[in-house]
Amino acid sequence: MKKLLSVAMFFFAASGPACAQAQVSVPPRNENVAMDFSCTSAANFTATSSRNSTRVFVASSRLPDSLACVSLKPLPSPSASASLAYPPAPPIPATPFPRYDPTERYQRWTIGLGFAFLRFRSSVYTASAIGLNSSLAYSVKDWLAIEGAVTSAFAPTIYRNEHIKYVGYGAGPKISLTRDQFEPWVHVLVGGVHILPQTAFSGQNGFEVVAGGGVDYNITSQFAARLEADWVNTHVFGQSQNNGQASLGVVFRF
Repeated sequence: MKKLLSVAMFFFAASGPACAQAQVSVPPRNENVAMDFSCTSAANFTATSSRNSTRVFVASSRLPDSLACVSLKPLPSPSASASLAYPPAPPIPATPFPRYDPTERYQRWTIGLGFAFLRFRSSVYTASAIGLNSSLAYSVKDWLAIEGAVTSAFAPTIYRNEHIKYVGYGAGPKISLTRDQFEPWVHVLVGGVHILPQTAFSGQNGFEVVAGGGVDYNITSQFAARLEADWVNTHVFGQSQNNGQASLGVVFRF
C-alpha cells in the first residue's frame, strides 16, 4: 500500500512542470516583434513646414509608449492663430456733422458779414442803396456784448451823373434775449455817417444812431445765419432823417 502511494505522488510531482511548459507560448523565429508601422505616429503625420516637422518630432519622441499610436495633428500657422485670437476691428463710423449745443460755453468774439439794403430819405434827395454790412462783437457775458458795425452802400446816380455813396458806423451794446438755436437780439449803436454827393446845404459828414435787432439761426456753436432790421436816424444837410436798413448774412464765432 505504501509503495502504491509513493508511486502516485511521484507521477503528480512530475506532471506540474510539464503543464507549465505547455502553457508558455514561444513566438516563431521568423515573426517580427516590432510594432506595426500603421500604429506609429510617422504613418499619421503630415508636416506643413520644416518648423512644424521639428516640433512634432520632438514632441512625439517624448511621448510614453502607451501614447505612441496617438495621431498627431499639424500645428496651426501663426497667421491662423493670430486671426482667431484677434478678430478684425470694426469699421470706424463717419464723424457726424457738429450740431448746435446750447449748453456749450459761449464764444467771446463774433464776426458778422451780410448784404445790406438801405433806404435813405431826405429833403435833398432820396435813394435806395445796396451794399455790405459788417460787425464785430465781444461778449462780456453770455447775454451781453459790445458791438461795432459798419455799413457801406451805393445807389444810382443823381444830378449830373453823381453816384450816391453812404458809409455809416457806430458802436454800442448788444443784448441776446435767449440763447437757443433761434437767438433773437437787440442793439443800439451810436456813431457817424459819411455821405456823397455833398450839397450846398451842409457838409458830407453827420451824426447817426442805429436801433434795431435781429435773429441768429445757430447751425453750430461757431456758425450761424443772421437776419437783421434797423431804424437809422441820421443828421446831415442841416436836418434829421429817418431811414430803414435790412441785412442778411452769416455769423462766425471764435
